[in-house]
Amino acid sequence: MNKFAENLQGKLNNLLNHTLLQGLTLEGWRFNLHTTNLLEVGLKNNKLGGPYTAPSLKTETAGEIYLLWSGHRFTIAQIDRNVLEEFEINLELWQKTAYEDQWGAGLVEPYEPPLIPLAQEEAVTIVNGEFDWAFSLLEEGRRGLVDCDCRKVDGGVRIIYDQQLTANSAGLWIAYDQTPVEFYLQGDDLFSDYFAEKRLPTKEEHSRLINYTGETTKQLKKPTPFSTRSEMFVIFPPKVFEAFLEHFLLSNLSGNLIANRQSAFNIEDFTEKKQIFRTDFTVRVDGTRPYRYNSFRCTKEGVPSSQVELIQAGRLNTPLLDLKYARKLDLEPTPIPVGGGRGLLVSVPGIKTLEEVIQELDDGLIIYSLLGLHTQDYSSGKFSLKADQCLLVKNGEIRGKVEALIVGNFLEGLKADDSIFARATQEENPAFCMKVHVS
Repeated sequence: MNKFAENLQGKLNNLLNHTLLQGLTLEGWRFNLHTTNLLEVGLKNNKLGGPYTAPSLKTETAGEIYLLWSGHRFTIAQIDRNVLEEFEINLELWQKTAYEDQWGAGLVEPYEPPLIPLAQEEAVTIVNGEFDWAFSLLEEGRRGLVDCDCRKVDGGVRIIYDQQLTANSAGLWIAYDQTPVEFYLQGDDLFSDYFAEKRLPTKEEHSRLINYTGETTKQLKKPTPFSTRSEMFVIFPPKVFEAFLEHFLLSNLSGNLIANRQSAFNIEDFTEKKQIFRTDFTVRVDGTRPYRYNSFRCTKEGVPSSQVELIQAGRLNTPLLDLKYARKLDLEPTPIPVGGGRGLLVSVPGIKTLEEVIQELDDGLIIYSLLGLHTQDYSSGKFSLKADQCLLVKNGEIRGKVEALIVGNFLEGLKADDSIFARATQEENPAFCMKVHVS
């Protein structure tokens, strides 16, 4: 990729400070390139690598280019491996699609990024030809779920060897490798769980995923009578909680939406460090940890990875800011979380385990699946959702599967003193338990 990138760099540098046919003068550029080798292996209806999930190995080079023209004009476009051969055609198109923006982002000056291990040698070896590991992982998962009485087992493995480069005309040149690994299993179309890091799962993590998926599927195959109550506690397991964090919290922390007054918060809430949530609730972004799914060396704009507290002890600390909205709001840019809600790390001290919380519930629901979360109004925090895969908790015991309509306000739930955070085995973010209306 380096030769390809150097050639693209050379072509762009030759245009700097030149006025082109469309009357625009190129004042700067930035591009991101990804050369990925992707191995995918699937499991469908208990069949490994069948016609619907045929194994595949793909290589692709793609990325994004950002051009800074005279007169506060900018171009953002997707690029691929053909950009050099079709450079003149692309250049004409880039000029024609330039847009004006008084707050357009500038360029990051060169710096030494943090040295974060993100590419695991064992994962690279698998993508480069040792494919048997991926098939064995799925086959072991299939056998494990069959042992848990699952009649239909689906699953998949994705391993990517990703060579990344972020460069700009100010001299920034950050190249690094990473190996995102994703593995999931699903039992009887009822429940699925997944592993996602920038490394291979350990045997313990693999076994836990099999057991958790199998046992939860088994519980969801036991319908139980349910007389609904107007208000009761519901538990969002960590991955469901992260989906709520992504839709309701991540959206409202976006500098773009804050600047355009489309967020539940305004910029004064952050400058005043306003107390919004409970004092034991802290949310941060941390892209500096080795081999984690939400770790990275820099954003696509070149902003370095770091640790940033977005909410500190319930107080708003900083929005999530790219270069444009950092400039517009007169604040420092921040790293942008990778993986949506998984990129927001919630810290709550002194919490009980999820098992302990379940044992203390007189009445409650554990919610595993929700329909239509993406359609809810993120700025109000309100939701009204069909929960089609739930387990009923009665007198501290899990009784069986029910369905329900849940109505509540997630942002208010994060403020409520009676809401409960619970530690879940091998999950970084906690489970979340709040009161909602149930019908």
